[in-house]
Amino acid sequence: MSHFGYSFGFVLVQMFSLLLILAWFGLVIFALFNLKNRKLTAQVKALWALIMVAVPLLGVIAYFIVQPSEDV
Repeated sequence: MSHFGYSFGFVLVQMFSLLLILAWFGLVIFALFNLKNRKLTAQVKALWALIMVAVPLLGVIAYFIVQPSEDV
């Protein structure tokens, strides 16, 4: 890799960062599909979707911890 001006450590960090971004993206997609299948009002679904997109990791974690239901 040093022939191209990149060290092994730099490439490793970049690959790890890409893996984290892809994992987060997959988790958001999974959470949004999960939200779509729940029986909630449109306003509640929109609010949760906004939270998940606006606060990237914490929004998705909060969604899975809270597990919103129709009873609320």
